[in-house]
Amino acid sequence: MADKATPVKNQKTHRKPEVNITRAFQQVFFTTVSLTLLSGGTSLWLSFQEHLSPQQIRVFESCSATWQMGIGAVFGLLGSKATHLFHQEEDE
Repeated sequence: MADKATPVKNQKTHRKPEVNITRAFQQVFFTTVSLTLLSGGTSLWLSFQEHLSPQQIRVFESCSATWQMGIGAVFGLLGSKATHLFHQEEDE
């Protein structure tokens, strides 16, 4: 019975860091993602049109700017949760 593996006692145990995702954060995150995708889709759809009126050009520019700000906001929201994870790793 010498073939049985014995556990090593000096190994560090890694536990999963807990992320506290509140309902308010979920609502803000999904609203931001939804509006960002809507703006991006509208911007993409308008970009395939052959001729745009001046009003459509303004809508295209607004949707393009909203898309860019939304992407930044999504990464900012995700980053706010990721920094919490990195601080837990430094503490160990």
